[in-house]
Amino acid sequence: MSPLKRWWRARLARRPFPKTWEPFLPQIPLYPWLSAEEKRELKRHIQIFLAEKKFEGAAGCPIDDQVRVTVAGNACLLLLHRETDYFPLVRTVVVYPTLYVARYTRPGPAGTVEEGMEVRAGESWPLGTVVLAWDAAKSAGFRPGARNVVIHEFAHQLDLEDGAMQGVPVLPPDLLELWPKVFFGEYKKVASLPSSTPLSLGRENPAEFFAVAVELFFADPWSLQDHHPKLYALLSRYFQQDPAALV
Repeated sequence: MSPLKRWWRARLARRPFPKTWEPFLPQIPLYPWLSAEEKRELKRHIQIFLAEKKFEGAAGCPIDDQVRVTVAGNACLLLLHRETDYFPLVRTVVVYPTLYVARYTRPGPAGTVEEGMEVRAGESWPLGTVVLAWDAAKSAGFRPGARNVVIHEFAHQLDLEDGAMQGVPVLPPDLLELWPKVFFGEYKKVASLPSSTPLSLGRENPAEFFAVAVELFFADPWSLQDHHPKLYALLSRYFQQDPAALV
């Protein structure tokens, strides 16, 4: 990070958090259970995130402070306690009012390519854009069975920071050897079993497995800890958080 960018972000972080944004903070899962210092840190991250990212409404979705603060707050839960560059590949967040239909292209059997349309709650692009459905984003929770599309899609962006979406974010030195053993070991187990655990939604590939695991870690950490304790412990070390212990 350049000295100028560091100075600019430090300046942004010193600004008072807007009072008009405060009512939207309790809508961010985990926020009510964070310590006072963690809440202050999250607010700083939100201010920097919103200063650097552009929001665009799609299909008539209005972009107001509730949308911006809610999305930024969820995304910035991934940044607590860690040195961060604020999702450097993301330039724009596109928000639809509800679930939307998008075209897909993916490999099929025997070298074929499948094309079609599907309903989505979000997607994460390699070239600077995250797309979200507002109704899914605002319904995120912190409880058994909860989902969080914002965290899911921004987990993909963490994964992309090393140049490839393959289930491996930029890692601290102490996790370089442990990550492949634990993460890919758990992925192989889930990929070879019937759909019997919360992580079964990520069986498609390691990148999706990572995004689903991170989503569970922040939305339903108890299920992840119960079914995959080694993976939960790995993510706890990476994020330097223990959300299952908050409640």
